[in-house]
Amino acid sequence: MRNLIKQSLRRTAWIARITFLEAIRQRFFAFLILLSAALVVSSVSFRFLDFGHGELKFVADFGFGGVFFFGSILTLVMTAQLFFAEIENRTALTLLAKPVSRWEFLAGKFTGVWAVLGIFIFTLTFILGLVMWGRHQELVALAEAAGRVPPDLSISGVAAYALLQWLRLGVIAAMVLAISSVARSFLFAIVVGAMAVLAGQLQWIAQETLLKDKDLGVVYQSFLWLITRVIPNLQQFNIGDALALDVSSVTNGAVWAASLSGCIYIIVLLVLAGLGFRRREI
Repeated sequence: MRNLIKQSLRRTAWIARITFLEAIRQRFFAFLILLSAALVVSSVSFRFLDFGHGELKFVADFGFGGVFFFGSILTLVMTAQLFFAEIENRTALTLLAKPVSRWEFLAGKFTGVWAVLGIFIFTLTFILGLVMWGRHQELVALAEAAGRVPPDLSISGVAAYALLQWLRLGVIAAMVLAISSVARSFLFAIVVGAMAVLAGQLQWIAQETLLKDKDLGVVYQSFLWLITRVIPNLQQFNIGDALALDVSSVTNGAVWAASLSGCIYIIVLLVLAGLGFRRREI
């Protein structure tokens, strides 16, 4: 049994390595990471304007928003493209003809894509952290000279945000894989995946408005609770500015709750992708 697990992990790791190398070589990945880095670095130009203590929040929102926006585009396109490239080129048929199961194929694809997304997220967050730290030092000096309270900046909060965003993009990648496993075209997977991401971003509205109505019955509220959990709540990962600039405003356990939720959604979505892919004719 142990040898079977080791062999399965080796096959999954091999597919993940191939997927990682294919994704890294794509021009789309290089273009997006350069464009995102330019957007993040450009936020430093606002230092010539007097935003006061609100400047760091502006830079944080600007940078974090850009990282998620371009990261979502990269995740949608890259995950679907790498999956359908294997199907259309018939390489998936060759792989699955060998002792490689469909579960291993999907797990390897996801792991390879998620590794690339990790490089994307941590590279851009590192650049954004340097930009924010440099401007923070300037604002601290200005505040001390003027006798004002200097703004706060938590580098560990920025690092925690990077981990949360990596999880959020992992959820999106697993979601796209689940859609792609039953979709028949690359375009359909992209469109439905984009709609799912948008729905995930708006999940908090449904949870805030529907579930807080005390006039609803217990059965109806339970049904609504289940429905609002089918699509992942991607907004729960959006606490970057609070983690970086005002850690005290973050609810106790919010980071751990979001992390646990992200891991559960990834596992469930990959299981659904595997079930859908098992019935697919290649």
